[in-house]
Amino acid sequence: MALDKAVVPATVFCDFDGTITAVDTFDLLMQDTYGDVWRQLKGDLLCFRLTLRQAMDRLGAMLTAQHLRAMEERMATFAPRPGFLPFLDAMDHAGIPVVVVSGGFLPLVEAVLREHGHRFKAVIAGRPVPRDEQGARHHIHSPCSSGEELVAKALVMDMYGQGRTIAIGDGITDLRMAETADVVFARDLLADLLTERGTAFHPWRDFDDVSRRLARLGLVAPSGIRSAPCD
Repeated sequence: MALDKAVVPATVFCDFDGTITAVDTFDLLMQDTYGDVWRQLKGDLLCFRLTLRQAMDRLGAMLTAQHLRAMEERMATFAPRPGFLPFLDAMDHAGIPVVVVSGGFLPLVEAVLREHGHRFKAVIAGRPVPRDEQGARHHIHSPCSSGEELVAKALVMDMYGQGRTIAIGDGITDLRMAETADVVFARDLLADLLTERGTAFHPWRDFDDVSRRLARLGLVAPSGIRSAPCD
């Protein structure tokens, strides 16, 4: 049943790599597949010499069907960060939809989240489309892009946002989303970037931290929070 926009208190927009996964799986796979080329691209991104869109275009030009298959197989060995599934339970209980929005490749996101896909309002990421029959290189298609970003997360929030917007992330691809959201949870590089810019955010270590903060903000009932089991 479709959610009534008038009664939805908020919408969560959650990054994938390094946020839902405990490590930055996209960085890991690009490093292992493309080595020095990826290190150069990453360095240019972090110094803002290259836009996210330009970096993804260059990766698409290198991506082969064989590379993509190998990446999908490896991604299937990863699981969501401990605490993420109880977090989804808490959001269900609170009537808060969750949108997964990734700056990476959709098949890699789906390799981890496929069995949980029905729990999300949407899963947005770049979709590799072969440019030739051999799949020797790809165009990365996005349902929502901008001049700077292949996956423009702030625009995704405009498309899917209901009630207050909640952003959860860890990296440079989450910056524009975090600068736009009503409530921001940031860690790692994203926290550093927001601190430099004077943008307010809530630090987080795990999804229990996020759920507890949302309860303090009155968006989640404490009774709906179930902590993840200890490792």
